[in-house]
Amino acid sequence: MSTVERILGEFIDAWQAGERPDVDAYLRRVPEAQRDELAEQIDMWLVVAPTPEYPAAAREVIAAEPALQAALRAAEESRPAVPESLPALRERAGLGVRDVARALAERFGLRDEDRAASYLERLERGELDPGRLSRRLVDALSELLGVPRLMPGAPPPPMRPSQAFFRADEDAQEWIAQDIDALSRAALAAAPEPMDELDRLFLGGPDA
Repeated sequence: MSTVERILGEFIDAWQAGERPDVDAYLRRVPEAQRDELAEQIDMWLVVAPTPEYPAAAREVIAAEPALQAALRAAEESRPAVPESLPALRERAGLGVRDVARALAERFGLRDEDRAASYLERLERGELDPGRLSRRLVDALSELLGVPRLMPGAPPPPMRPSQAFFRADEDAQEWIAQDIDALSRAALAAAPEPMDELDRLFLGGPDA
């Protein structure tokens, strides 16, 4: 067994044991002329290496590392949003609205492909609240379009206390009148039809 093979074997053993081996430290253990060879072997191993079973304490340390936190934030910020990016992503994938509707119908066992296409068109036109999309639908669209998980849409930023106080002071009577009117109309309105699976996907909220 060569030195490179022996050191590579020790690196693999340490990796599988969840020890988070330092690549540079292992490279320094072989002569300089062999470091490129060992680096290539380690790189090839890491491509197929299984995720180690880290103990709880090691997972906490990993999760707290600034580099990982920064990477997670960057990944979150780079996720494309719905519906702004949906038409472009769909066209890039070479899919029409009807193609996406058909794929969703097959995935979720939907019977009404026309309604699914109508929902998608409304979503692309900005007529649906992205915050009401089911996570199941978002995941399906992401997979279908070949992108990281789409971001349904960020909620509006909370009002600053000074803004809330100003508006409450100036518009309280108008708000009360509007609330009473809305409650009155809601009390007289007929109960909404129960949602089917398609409605839940597009209107039922993240947990639907």
